Amino acid sequence: IIICLFRLNLFNALNKFNRNKQMIIRIGIGLISIIVLVIFYTNRQSAKQKPANIIFGKALVLLDTGDIENAQFQFELLSDNHESTEAGRLSLYFLGSILFNKEEFEVSKSHLIEFVSNSKDDEVLANAHIMLSGIFQQELNLEKEEDHLQLALKHSANKNNQNSIELILAEYYAQNGKNDMALAIVKKIQAFNNVSSNDKKKAEELSGMLSQ
Repeated sequence: IIICLFRLNLFNALNKFNRNKQMIIRIGIGLISIIVLVIFYTNRQSAKQKPANIIFGKALVLLDTGDIENAQFQFELLSDNHESTEAGRLSLYFLGSILFNKEEFEVSKSHLIEFVSNSKDDEVLANAHIMLSGIFQQELNLEKEEDHLQLALKHSANKNNQNSIELILAEYYAQNGKNDMALAIVKKIQAFNNVSSNDKKKAEELSGMLSQ
């Protein structure tokens, strides 16, 4: 019976993760432009930073053109050989993201945890915490799943991203018997103007589920 319950919980977690994975990826879209600004428009560029920035720029071009394997290789070079630079630190985020999308979650988690422990870039931090929440959801670690969702919400400065994160949090509450907390979030999102069509649809789905 215990094994059957575990498999059922794992099946539910996988279903929920797959529903949210596209939302997690969508939240990350646009971060490259922010990171380029962080890297290339800082007031001071030391001689130590410049070689790392060249590799970082090449990695971003490869990523943008869909050459994921070679982009991953460049980010690995950065994290191994330029770990003390801004580009090297941000390479951990990109490695975590690439591996997350490949569903290599254990390695992704190690990169993302190292990144969040040393990062101060809020919007990038927010997306890293969302991915970590998704990984802990896969592991059925409910406490850490919620912790990272709360941290993602704390660090997100973008209103649309905040709405998306709150809806993931609402689904977490609904799945764990906290319907009042889930419904409060859903009603708040539905009362906003200029909610994205994806978030509006997600809120409607959750509202219907909570009304049953």
